[in-house]
Amino acid sequence: MKKIILFSFLIFSLYGYTQDVDLYKKDKNDNYKLPAISSKMSYDEFELLAQNVRMKDMMYAGIVPGYIHFKAQEKKTGYWLLGIRSASFVTMGIVYLDFNHKYGNLNLLNAKTSDQKTYENLFYASLAVAWSTYFYDLIHGEHILHKKQEKIRYQYAIKAAKHPITFQSNTIYPSLSFNLQF
Repeated sequence: MKKIILFSFLIFSLYGYTQDVDLYKKDKNDNYKLPAISSKMSYDEFELLAQNVRMKDMMYAGIVPGYIHFKAQEKKTGYWLLGIRSASFVTMGIVYLDFNHKYGNLNLLNAKTSDQKTYENLFYASLAVAWSTYFYDLIHGEHILHKKQEKIRYQYAIKAAKHPITFQSNTIYPSLSFNLQF
């Protein structure tokens, strides 16, 4: 037990010194350069373009249900995931407490009678619902985020292509400069 506590303390103390937990460094926005930020682009669209799903977000999604959907500005789906996963956690807690109240300190996972098997099956079903909402949040949330980003990029890239910025003058303009030598 002391080794686990020491290891956990070490991991959390090292986490405090890192900016982001990720396997790779990402300096660019998905290898896409936006020609210019349009004056018609809203701040919400600009903020959505800057979002990326990283390892840190995956860890947050394990704690906060619907985190990635909230990040992708899909609040309705995020709240649904929050409610479903919270209900599954509450169900797991009720099943565990009721099982311990009826049968004492028996192990829930080694049930013997059919009534005990019912408790075990309810516990596993609630656990499966909690895990499935987590994976749905990761996979579907990232898909929705990328789809929205591509729609914004397409919308403003087409507008930028209609009015390209060109420099037509090849004239060399004289400039005044001073050269100091010591």
